[in-house]
Amino acid sequence: MFSKKKYFLYVSILISTFLLIFLGTVFVLSSSFFYGLEKNNLTMYFEKHIIYLVIGLVMLYLIQKSDIKKLEKYGFIILVISLAILPIPIFQKGLRWIKVGPFSFQPSEFVKLSFIIYLATYFKKRFFQINNLKVLTSPLIIYFLIITILQFQKDYGIFLIISITFLSVLFLCGLKLKYILGVLGVFIALSILFILLFPYRIERIIAFINQNSDVLGKNYQTKQAIISLSSGGLFGKGLGAGTGKLKFVPEIHKDFVYAVVGEELGFVGSFGILLLFGIIVFCGLELSKFCDDLFNKILVSGISISFGTQFLLHAGVVLSILPPKGTTLPFFSVGGSSLIVSLISLGILLKIAESITKQGNLKEIEEIILKIK
Repeated sequence: MFSKKKYFLYVSILISTFLLIFLGTVFVLSSSFFYGLEKNNLTMYFEKHIIYLVIGLVMLYLIQKSDIKKLEKYGFIILVISLAILPIPIFQKGLRWIKVGPFSFQPSEFVKLSFIIYLATYFKKRFFQINNLKVLTSPLIIYFLIITILQFQKDYGIFLIISITFLSVLFLCGLKLKYILGVLGVFIALSILFILLFPYRIERIIAFINQNSDVLGKNYQTKQAIISLSSGGLFGKGLGAGTGKLKFVPEIHKDFVYAVVGEELGFVGSFGILLLFGIIVFCGLELSKFCDDLFNKILVSGISISFGTQFLLHAGVVLSILPPKGTTLPFFSVGGSSLIVSLISLGILLKIAESITKQGNLKEIEEIILKIK
């Protein structure tokens, strides 16, 4: 019974992953061609996406063939390397991206994953000391270092994803409620502080509160996104038939691509995408219950929560539930770093799911042999 459930979780994550890869690739082409046209190459963003996709799939394949324990062994080193490259864009005056020839990558995307790996490594060794405040010192110092650098890069979206994931991991590791509330209070205070430090963020909050004002100015992008999303109706206008991507919604191929999904596939399609993300998140969290190893348990939980948080932040902005912020939709938004990190993350999730399924089958075989004897 348990093995069947584990296998079901593994297959559900596997199928959802490859459906998202396929659909995401289709919508990268659909949402970005007009922006490519401006640069005299209709498929420029799509071609780059394919290159990043191949790199990501190779990484996913290599993870399936490797020992997940190496992540635990080198977890801190991986974090140190990602922290070392995180501030490089600041010195290159690139804000968030490191440019290498015609390509660029966003180091904050890699920090998002490496921090989860570090937390899994760290708390596995100190799981029963989680409520000793001294144990929280190192993760908190690293957390504050990451989010400080992110504010120099004006990256509020990754700050929120990392913070929510960190808080969730602390909760799942058994941190007492009073400490959880304390960390939550710090997170809320920092969220407010980082808004107040940048006037443009204050303007966005004010515009979000008064959504019917300045519809041709500060609220233009969000209003057009809602119009694009809702115009799809129940079944959508059809793949490629959307008009919001014709620059009616600025930067729709990045931070508002879910509006393209809604317009071209309608409510049914956009709900289907939500369902696929939901399957990965909830199957991942359910899978963590079967992990005998604490490192795997924390890692699977952290990746699942981070993945779900990113989807909710992106969809929340498109639906005008949340104020605008730069958050990509994994697989669907133009952006190589996000795509590669998403594939690596799901590669880890699939590797752990596969190993748990095999362990379950071996246990059942052992039980049958013992019964025969």
